Amino acid sequence: MNERAAKASDAGEPGVELRAPVGRIRCDPGWSFVSDPAKHDNYRIWLIWAGEGELVTPGGEHIALLPGVTCVMRPDGIYRAQHNPANPLGVTFLNYAYGAGDAPLPPVWCWTPDFLFLDAVTRKVVQLHAAELAGLAANGRRSAMLLRAVLDELQGAALQLQPGDVPSSRLDRDVIELANKVLEMPAEHDDISELAGAVFRSRSHFTRTFRRIYGVSPASFVKSTKLLKARNLLQTTSMSIGEICSILGYSTTQYFSRQYKSYFATTPGEDRRRAQHNTQTNEEETI
Repeated sequence: MNERAAKASDAGEPGVELRAPVGRIRCDPGWSFVSDPAKHDNYRIWLIWAGEGELVTPGGEHIALLPGVTCVMRPDGIYRAQHNPANPLGVTFLNYAYGAGDAPLPPVWCWTPDFLFLDAVTRKVVQLHAAELAGLAANGRRSAMLLRAVLDELQGAALQLQPGDVPSSRLDRDVIELANKVLEMPAEHDDISELAGAVFRSRSHFTRTFRRIYGVSPASFVKSTKLLKARNLLQTTSMSIGEICSILGYSTTQYFSRQYKSYFATTPGEDRRRAQHNTQTNEEETI
């Protein structure tokens, strides 16, 4: 780290600034992408969570876009992308610029083993950005700090990447597709034996492969995904706790509450009241 970056880090500066557009989409079948070379200081991150496609860099490198791959595009030329219309890409996209101090600039592409973390953080960045655009809160600094965490994670993942870590086998790709189905609809994909059967493997073989790719067991992945989705519903909707339990496949509200408190160290009711209080405070500060 150079002297300027050290000063920025000591001051708690993220060193990056989030820019529009920011979002999370499942691309239309006819989608394609060509970057705008006129944006000389604009960087963009793509987190791929579904589908299959290809990105071509200004230098002519062809990068396979598969779930679990993250791309960081620089303002160094024209990037082009396309996808399989029969299996459209799902992408979380963040645009940003570097500000005061230095922040990590990860490789153009990286395989991200801790996908659940990156997916949760980038979803939060998208939510904060939307709230700021709606005039509900000034979330710029908070979004920038989360964006910095994403860049730090990608930089660390790139440094630790081993030659055999990139998913090259059909089984790996099938497991990644299943994991993304869990992320989208956890209540419908929470039976580990059924998940293993979907890729024609035994439960133990599937679990070993899943743990190698994601660093956690499929059971832990399902549990975390359900609880993170439950927390998002509690904080962003008026649905009752019972309705949330039903949607996410919990047998009873008591069981859900125990799981929730064990994971987040707070009850669902306390979490909702805290979120409502924070929303009210932000609205009052904006008026």
